[in-house]
Amino acid sequence: MRLKIIVFLLAVAIVFAQNDKSQLYNSLLSKYGDINSISLKFKSLNNHSLEGKLDAQKGNKYVLRLGDRVITCNGKTLWNYSETDNNVIVSNFDSNIHTNSLENFFFSLISQLNPVELKVESSSRGTSFRILTLEPKTSEQFSQIKLWIDSKGEIASIAIIKDKIEEKWAIWDVRINPKFEKEHFNFKAPKNVETIDIR
Repeated sequence: MRLKIIVFLLAVAIVFAQNDKSQLYNSLLSKYGDINSISLKFKSLNNHSLEGKLDAQKGNKYVLRLGDRVITCNGKTLWNYSETDNNVIVSNFDSNIHTNSLENFFFSLISQLNPVELKVESSSRGTSFRILTLEPKTSEQFSQIKLWIDSKGEIASIAIIKDKIEEKWAIWDVRINPKFEKEHFNFKAPKNVETIDIR
C-alpha cells in the first residue's frame, strides 16, 4: 500500500513539474515572443573580458558595443569599428553567422523551442533561480538552451549548448520594445578614421 502511495505521489509531482515548465515557458513567450526591439547589457560567463551592450531591432538591425569596438548593422551593411585600430571595416551582412546570437534568441529562437526540464538552483547567498531547459523543435544549430529565471520572472542568464559546449551569457538592464531612431543602425565614421570596404 505504501509503495502505491509513493508511486502516486511521484506521478503527481511529475505532472506538476511538467505543468510548471510549460507555464513558465508560456509566460516567457507572452513577454518576449512578439517583441520588435530590445536593449540589454551582457557579459560572457565563459570569457569575462567580453562585456558590452546590445541594441537590436527586428530585420537584423543592431548596435553591439564591446569595449573599444562598435559593430553596427542596418540589416544589409555591417560596420565593424575599432577605436584602437582607428578603422572601420565595411561588409555585407551575413545571416548565417548570426544564428545563435542574443538578438536572434529573442526575435526568433524563443518561439521555436520545447520546454523539457525545470530545476531550482539556490546559492549560499540565499538567491535562487529556476533553470528552464529548452530543446529546438526542428533546428540542428544547437542541442539545448538553458535559461536562468530570477524571482521576478526575468531572464538573468542564457546558455546555448552545442556539441556539449556551453556558451553562457549573463544579461541585465533589459528593455523591451525601446524606440530607436532610424539612423541608430547606420554607422557614421568619426573624422580621420580609415575605412576598409570589403563588400
